Amino acid sequence: MEYASILRRIFIVFGIALLITALLINLYRSSFEKLNENSSALVHSMNVLESIEELLSLMKDTEVGTRGYVITGDSAYLKPFLVAQNVLPLKIKELKLLTADNPVQLTYLDSIDNHIKQKVESQSFVVHLKTSGNLKFGSNAVMMESKLSMDAIRSLCYKMKIEESNLRKIRDDEVRDSIGLTKVISTIFSIAAISIMVIALVSILLELRSRKKIQESLKSVLEATQHGIMSFKAVRDPVNFEIIDFEFIQSNKGGSDLVSIPSDELLGKRLLSVFPGNIEEGLFDAYKLVTENDTVFKTEKYYKHETIDKWLRIVAVKLGDGFTVTFEDISTEKQYEIQLENTIQELKRSNNELEQFAFVASHDLQEPLRKIQSFGDRLKIKSQEELRAESILYVDKMLSAANRMSNLIFDLLSFSRLAKNNDAMHETDLNQVMNEVLTDLEVVIQQKNAEISFPPLPVINAISTQIYQLFFNLIGNALKFSKADETPKIEITVTPFSRSIQDKHTPKSMLKIPFIKIEISDNGIGLDNTYSERIFEIFQRLHGKSEYQGTGIGLAICKRIVTNHNGNIYASGIPGTGTTFTVELPLDSRLKLA
Repeated sequence: MEYASILRRIFIVFGIALLITALLINLYRSSFEKLNENSSALVHSMNVLESIEELLSLMKDTEVGTRGYVITGDSAYLKPFLVAQNVLPLKIKELKLLTADNPVQLTYLDSIDNHIKQKVESQSFVVHLKTSGNLKFGSNAVMMESKLSMDAIRSLCYKMKIEESNLRKIRDDEVRDSIGLTKVISTIFSIAAISIMVIALVSILLELRSRKKIQESLKSVLEATQHGIMSFKAVRDPVNFEIIDFEFIQSNKGGSDLVSIPSDELLGKRLLSVFPGNIEEGLFDAYKLVTENDTVFKTEKYYKHETIDKWLRIVAVKLGDGFTVTFEDISTEKQYEIQLENTIQELKRSNNELEQFAFVASHDLQEPLRKIQSFGDRLKIKSQEELRAESILYVDKMLSAANRMSNLIFDLLSFSRLAKNNDAMHETDLNQVMNEVLTDLEVVIQQKNAEISFPPLPVINAISTQIYQLFFNLIGNALKFSKADETPKIEITVTPFSRSIQDKHTPKSMLKIPFIKIEISDNGIGLDNTYSERIFEIFQRLHGKSEYQGTGIGLAICKRIVTNHNGNIYASGIPGTGTTFTVELPLDSRLKLA
């Protein structure tokens, strides 16, 4: 991103410089064209004035030639007259072309043309009179007419010269103005060009400095990381352009430490010469795919080569016509994984032993207990009259202990079965489960005249037998710990919800998952919140067995059931007022509230 920003700023500076340069060049070109135009107009005026002088010179030649012939009679004097007579029409035509853009000059030229014709005719007549010897007859009048024509021609030429001189003066001023403007624009252009070059140079220097800082920062990051980072460019076959190897173009300290070769010595070396095992490991082909297809390659490899003997996590990404690869030493992690795997295997073995113990407890231990209970009952019945009251009390205590032992073994078996959790989850209607629980607790409910209320419950994805046991234990717990002098009232509520913020009850993976919250509140003896977590631990009792019956496993079973369903359970209460158990269970997206 930073590199793209640098390029964008450089392009903006050069774009502005090019725009200003183009504008100045356009102004300079316009000024130069104007100067050329004014210069051409000035030259044009000079040509017009020169042509007028040439016209007057030709007229003088005609007059001088005619006068010389009249005085001397020598025909050689007529040559300028004869030449001028032929050239004058051409000169008039030339002047008309030169002054075609000036109507005033054209009007003067038309008059001059007429007077020239009159003068040429008069002079031709004088020559004729001289040649015929009749010069004395009418020559004065003709000569006077020729003189008047010449005077008119001079006057008109003078006017033309004045007109053209005025135009020349104007054009001369315009030329001087154009030259001045061109000088100004040239100066501005030069200053602007120098300024643009300076700005561009400063901008480039600033960007180079910024890029240098980025490179230094990147180098610091590369050198600071403990991971090995190396960059390569493809080495291709000159014939078919296929990648045959890669060449080192960069390596940080972590990379050089990995191969025990200094970074400077790595540059220019070939990949396969440093890591020949890459072909056998399949890494070389993977790097080719990264370079040619712009893919990302990730793998974990055990690599052993000369100085390398470790597990590596390898990530390769495309870089131009090559790739950059990151090596991370994960040997310690792998050792932990192996230890963890061994621990898991040990736990599995231990669980198997516990299951075997549970099997033994369920069969081998129950049988002696049944005999103790059976023979104890017989002893009490048959020998009741023979035994003293103290002996009967001992027998009753023995039978009570055997019954508690039997219940304890049964609860332990239930708890151990929950640990395996091999039952499949399916759609479970909590209304049906609740009705079954209330049916099985009907005798206790009637004995205590308990009031139990609950709204319509949802259908969830769960193990129905475990949910039954959960509700049975919680409601049975509320009935057990009710007050002797007050009618038990148990209220069940259900609320759908989902969490967007992680807390101690919700792992990150369960965020935004639809849940239901089931609260079972009673008006029993209550609970000191100091023990709100302890009561879910196995064999934890807050009251003596003489006060309330139980093995101390019921709530631990509830905790295990809720955990099996990726939910939460917690309790809160007020001593002497009542207790509330809150169960949070996830809903499957296929299911809806009933």
